[in-house]
Amino acid sequence: MGLLDNIRGWWRGEQRKAWSFRDPALSSFFGGSESEAGVIVTEDTALQSSAVWAATRVISEGVASLPLVLYRRSGEGRVRASDHPLYNLLKNRPNRYLSSFTFREVLTANALLWGAGYAEIERDLTGRAVALWLLRPDWMSCGQRPDGAPYYIYQHPTLGEQELEADQVFYFGGLGGDGIQAYSMIRMARESLGLAMAAERFGAKLFGSGAKPSGVLTTPSHLSDDAVARLRRDFTAMHSGLSNAHRVAILENGLQWQSIGIPPEDAQFLQTRSFQISEVARWFNIPTSKLRDSGGKTYATLEQENLAFLTETLNPWLIRFEQEVWAKLLLPQEQDQYYAEHLVDSVLRADIEQRYKAYAIGRNWGPGWMEQFTLATIGPAPLEAAR
Repeated sequence: MGLLDNIRGWWRGEQRKAWSFRDPALSSFFGGSESEAGVIVTEDTALQSSAVWAATRVISEGVASLPLVLYRRSGEGRVRASDHPLYNLLKNRPNRYLSSFTFREVLTANALLWGAGYAEIERDLTGRAVALWLLRPDWMSCGQRPDGAPYYIYQHPTLGEQELEADQVFYFGGLGGDGIQAYSMIRMARESLGLAMAAERFGAKLFGSGAKPSGVLTTPSHLSDDAVARLRRDFTAMHSGLSNAHRVAILENGLQWQSIGIPPEDAQFLQTRSFQISEVARWFNIPTSKLRDSGGKTYATLEQENLAFLTETLNPWLIRFEQEVWAKLLLPQEQDQYYAEHLVDSVLRADIEQRYKAYAIGRNWGPGWMEQFTLATIGPAPLEAAR
C-alpha cells in the first residue's frame, strides 16, 4: 500500500499503515531529498550507484563473513563457550529463519545506509536472549526519557505502533550526535552521491539517445512544419541509440550536418566518475581498491590491502557489534566471565609463500616464540584489553 492509498484510506475511515518520517515514500511525496545535481537521493535510490552498492556489499559481507565466537575466561586464558546458549545464536543462527551471516550482513547494510541497524531481542522467562529479529530502520524512530534512557517506536504496517525499551533492541549504529540515534550517511553525503548518480545517468543517456557525432542539421531553404517533424522523426530513428552509433547519414535537399558535440573525454566525464568513486570510498571509509578502482591507492600485496581494510574499515564495526553483544545479550552476572569476538584470521591470512617463511622463522626461534610474537603484534581482545 502506497502513501496515496494510505491518505485515501484515512479519509474513508479505513485502518491505515503506520508511517515513519524516515519512509522514502513520504520523503518522495514531499519532493524527496533532491541534491544540487538534480537527483533525488534516498537510502534506496543511492544503491543504484555502483560505487555505493559495492561499498555497502563489501563492508557488510566483510563483517558477516568473520565468525563471531563467544569465549569464557579461564585460568589458562580463554576457551570457546560452546556450551552456552548464546554461542549458537551468535555463530550460527540468531533465529529459526536466518543464518548468522545473513543476519549480520543485513544489520550492517542497514547501519551503513540508514545510520543504524536494529534487531528485537527475544528473551525467555529468565531474561536470557534466545533469538534476534531484524527490524526495518525506516520504520524505527527513537526518543529519550527524562532519566536519559533511550526508547524506540517501531511502526509496523500491519501490527501498528510498538514501543520498545532499550534492553529489547539490539542497536548497531555508527556515528551519531547523541549516541542514541546515528546520522544517516546517505543523507549527509547527499551532494556527493547526487553528483555520482548524475554522472551515471549522463553516461546512460549519452549512449541511449546521443547520436555520434551529435550536432545540428542546417539548410539554406525553408522547411515546412510537417517537413521538420518528418525529418526529426526519421533522423532520430536512424541515428539515435548505441546500435546506430557511427552510422552513415544520408542527407537530401541541401541539408548539411554540423557537429557541435563535446566528447566525454574532453568534458572530463571519465575523470568525474573516477573522482566520485573516491568520494564514495571516503564516505564509507573503505580503500578504493575494494571498489575495483584501478586509479586509487594500490598495495604491494593482498595481505597489506586486507590489513588496511580490516583495521581502517571493518574493525570499528566489529568492536561496536562485540560491545553491544556484551551489554545487551549477556546477563549482568555473566559479563565478567564471557565476551564475544570476531575471528579475523581469514582476513589477515598471507599468501602461501609468506606463510611458509613465517613458519620457518617461528620454528627456528623456538616453540614459545610464536605465542609471544602473536601477543605482541596483535594484542589481546578489545574487551580483554579494557579490563
